[in-house]
Parts: sequence; C-alpha cells; structure tokens
Amino acid sequence: MIHWPLTDRWLQCYPDVPEHISLPWDAADEYLYQTADPTLTTLAFNDRHGALACVIPQLISICDSASAIKARELNLKANYPDREANEAPVSADQVDFTSIQQVLIKIPKNLDLLKSWLSTCQKNLPDTVPIYLAGMAKHIPVPWLNFLEKNSREYLQHRIVKKARLISLRAPTIPAQAEHGYSHQGLTLKALPGVFSANKLDIGSRALLPHLSLIDGGTVCDLGCGNGLLGLLIKSQKPESSLILTDDSYIAVTTARHNAKRNQLEIDVRHGNSLESVNEALDWVVCNPPYHDGHKELTNIAMAMFRDSQRQLKPTGKLLVVANRHLPYQAELKRLFQSVGIIEQTPKFTISLCSQPKPCNSPQ
Repeated sequence: MIHWPLTDRWLQCYPDVPEHISLPWDAADEYLYQTADPTLTTLAFNDRHGALACVIPQLISICDSASAIKARELNLKANYPDREANEAPVSADQVDFTSIQQVLIKIPKNLDLLKSWLSTCQKNLPDTVPIYLAGMAKHIPVPWLNFLEKNSREYLQHRIVKKARLISLRAPTIPAQAEHGYSHQGLTLKALPGVFSANKLDIGSRALLPHLSLIDGGTVCDLGCGNGLLGLLIKSQKPESSLILTDDSYIAVTTARHNAKRNQLEIDVRHGNSLESVNEALDWVVCNPPYHDGHKELTNIAMAMFRDSQRQLKPTGKLLVVANRHLPYQAELKRLFQSVGIIEQTPKFTISLCSQPKPCNSPQ
C-alpha cells in the first residue's frame, strides 16, 4: 500500500499497478477533497480506487467498474478495519437521491459518459446541489469546458493546481443524447453512453473477425466483451456453443445483455474483473484486451487476462487474442502457453492463437 500524505491514508490500486506508473490518487482527487464539504452526504462518480471514499465519511460511489468496487473495498478495509463498508451501487437506479447534498466527479475519458452522469444529476437532484468536477488539465479539452459552461445555469472554472483543473457548477441542462449503435453481419448493436466503440466497429475487433471461424464450439468466453459483438457473432455462427460474456464495466455488461436480447441470442453475460466471475472450464477465450485504464496506457490489464485465461482454459483450450503490435505481449503469452502462433500480422495488430496452457503450478 502507498501512503497518501495529504490525507494520511494508505491506498492501493486494484489490479496492482507499479507505483512509478500510477498511484491510487492524483492531484484531481486532492483538489476535490480540499474543495468538498466533508460533512455533507456526497455522491461520487469515477472514484476509481476509492480514494475519495476513504476521506469523505458520507460518500456514495457509483462504481461501474468491478475493479473499482474491489479497490474501494480493499482501501476502506485497510483504513477503517472496524467499519462495515457499504456496497457500492453500480448504477444510478440504486441511489437514494433525496439524501445527496453535493456531487463529486472525476472527469472521464469519454464525453458521452460525462454527459450521462450530469444528465443523471439533472434528472434526480435539485438545482441547488453543487457539482464539482476535476481532472488533469491536459486531459480536459477546451470544447468540453465550453460545453459545460453553455449547459449549466451556474458555472465556474477554478485556478489550476498541481496541473489539475476544478470546475464547479449547478443545475446542468444537458441536451438529450442520441442513441449509439451500428449494425454488422446482420446484428443490431446499441450501446449505452461510455461503452467502448459505441458507434462503429473498432479496428481491433475488425482485424479479429476473419479468425472467429477457428472457434469450433464448446464453452466460449468473450473476455472484455464491450457491446458483445464478438460473442454474439460466435453464437450466431456456432449456435450449439455455450457463450459467456464478461466485462469489468457494468455499462458494457448491460449493453451486451440488451444486444443479446435484441438479436434473440441466448448468452450468459457477467460483471467482473477479467475472469473473476467465471468458474467454468473453458474451451475457448476470445479477447480484444484494453490497454488503457482511464487516460493511462497500461499492460497489466491484458497480462491479467492472459494469466486468468491460462488458469481457466481446459488442457485442450485455446486463447484467440488481438493486440496492437507495439505492445510487449508475446513473451508473456509464451510463458503461459506451450504453443503461441501468430496467425496474422497487420501494420497495426497481431492476432495470436495460444494453445496448450501450461499447468499453473509448473515452472514457466
């Protein structure tokens, strides 16, 4: 765990991230902490590692991310071992808004997601409730600031502190958002705000699509499923297969469930970090792993997915994965699998087929 000097709390990232790459808090967290009234009942969006939950006693965190829920639990337990931690809601419909007196938002990478959060406040809170937004200044485009100013009855930009920007506003007036989605190979795919590649097929999945025909049935997991496209295509092509879709994001999981129902495909969609929600022995894992956590470019998320796949696959199971060519994944895949073949390489992506997972207790 790492000491947060400003608050005298001990925090950790979950999943673990080397300290020189990322801390469980940043200057934007500190700005929110120093600005907010700690005596008020507070609603927080995007409290990624529970830093704010550890310093504001009456804080309700909406945690879309299964990893964020776990980080919050671990950090609250470390700092308040005798306190029973309340479960974090995963969506706004689980929140009693009548008690909320202020809102704290760590500004996300996705503007549509930010609009969605502000729209939630607009629909559920009185105009008098203050909303504080913070993020690192370099990650907040000027058009976003212009949008917030235009669509709030009260708006104030505060001075930049330690490269973090703070905005306070009241009474957001967010326009209704257009529905996100697209069609592909006979499937109709819609997406809630904030889901990755909501309006078009992402280029990594596009590179992987020609190789889905390798999957010959059995129990198949679409790991990091997003809107569910890969899993839905596999199920439509191999209807006898058993499909499990899982994602760290509750918004993505909800989207994938809606898309399965919309396309009349029977699949099992679960919310969890990597394969934490999957107990079944798997014949196939298909994966287009993320390499960002918010604004940070990281490899630890994908590496954890590969290790979990090794553990969860049957001895005859296989992992089909697409990744950007510049990412250093091949050595880790070869450490985990007896056979790692590159079945296609494009100027941007490498598609690998990994088989014969090594026993987890064997030397690697």
